[in-house]
Amino acid sequence: MDKLFIYLTDLSGGAALFIIFGILVICGLGFPLPEDIPLIAAGYLVWDGTITWVPALLVTLGGVVVGDTLLFFLGAKLGVKFLKNRGVNRLYSPDKIKRTRAYFRKYGDKIVFIARFFAGLRAVVFFMAGSMHMKYRRFIFLDFLAAVISVPIWIGIGFGLGKLFGDQIDQILKGVKEVKTVVTIILAIVAVVVVIKVVANYRQAKAKKA
Repeated sequence: MDKLFIYLTDLSGGAALFIIFGILVICGLGFPLPEDIPLIAAGYLVWDGTITWVPALLVTLGGVVVGDTLLFFLGAKLGVKFLKNRGVNRLYSPDKIKRTRAYFRKYGDKIVFIARFFAGLRAVVFFMAGSMHMKYRRFIFLDFLAAVISVPIWIGIGFGLGKLFGDQIDQILKGVKEVKTVVTIILAIVAVVVVIKVVANYRQAKAKKA
């Protein structure tokens, strides 16, 4: 993480935007790279004048959306075949897969929106959204809505750390780790509340059918 941040913040304007875009696309495909680091680096580069706000926002949002879109269509193309695999059917019966699809169709909007904020869930959920035949326009609307919230926040954090610590990279990296911990805790609490609500609604709906 530290080396990636230092590498990105040493780049010139055009190169920085191009590489940040590429990393975000790769992150969207599920590769184990921290998406928040290039976003924070973009904020830092805005602070030091290497790039400006508008290109930073457009490029980062574009990278996020392109990566998520590729993963969605990968799920749409391979997901059905994957679910029909004999090995998968041994673990998950066709009836269970059918019920899972119905559950995802019912609560998919909430799941897709929340997943954008969690690196560990994002790739799986977006692949599933494609494999469950969620309409792309619905998926991209929810994904973009969540990205419009999360991306500027991370860029703003990078800008703020630059303003607080300037060129003191050690202090900035320490601040990044502390901020990530706090944000993760807050998001985890929000996710737990939403999951509890979704489960409660699911149980109520199931009880009514019974």
